[in-house]
Amino acid sequence: MTVGLGIDTGGTYTDAVLLEMTSGKILNKSKALTTREDLVIGIREAIGLLDRKLLASASIVSLSSTLATNSIVEEKGCRVGVICIGQEFDGKMSVDTFANLEGGHDLDGKERKPLNDDAARVAILSMKGQIDCLAVTAFMSIRNPDHENRVAAMAKELLGIPTVCGHTLSSSLGFNERTNTAIMNARLIPVIADLIASVKKVLKEFALKAPLMIVKGDGTIMNDVMAAERPVETILSGPA
Repeated sequence: MTVGLGIDTGGTYTDAVLLEMTSGKILNKSKALTTREDLVIGIREAIGLLDRKLLASASIVSLSSTLATNSIVEEKGCRVGVICIGQEFDGKMSVDTFANLEGGHDLDGKERKPLNDDAARVAILSMKGQIDCLAVTAFMSIRNPDHENRVAAMAKELLGIPTVCGHTLSSSLGFNERTNTAIMNARLIPVIADLIASVKKVLKEFALKAPLMIVKGDGTIMNDVMAAERPVETILSGPA
């Protein structure tokens, strides 16, 4: 019998279930209040209510959550800055600070205007101490991500904070859509990092060594490393 442990951390309740993976039969389930001030408490309580013998046989852990969705709706998350290259930031998404730089590429991936490294460095340093994560998007970066990658590398060196590039999150040609996705992803990084760390801490307490997988918004799963880098993909994870 192959047993899987499912955990769903919602805004109000944290649910846990032990499932027989082949048949889909629910073997055991539990529910506890989600403790937003310390997620470990609610997760520990939910898992602690499960049958310990069955729990010990779990060979995979699947985590879903509405925390990302709730954070977007409630406009919560960390302080985010955005640097736009080759097109101005339209301001539709709320950010703590932003900068516009010349540069970008055309549909063929050819450079429209060169990126000024000195101007990029000034823009990055102007955000120091004001943000916790940075989103970087460049015009037509899905055709050529060079300008995004260069600014992101500078930001990581100068600020030492998580930096998100738009081309890694969306293949859409729409600059504004890609920028908004990058901003949302940056804002959610600490939210999902806290959730993953909390679950891992509880799994360790119960001596569970099964791999942790995170449910994406489309119902597929990804590992915890990818989820930490691309938390925007966990939006609608709970319903999925």
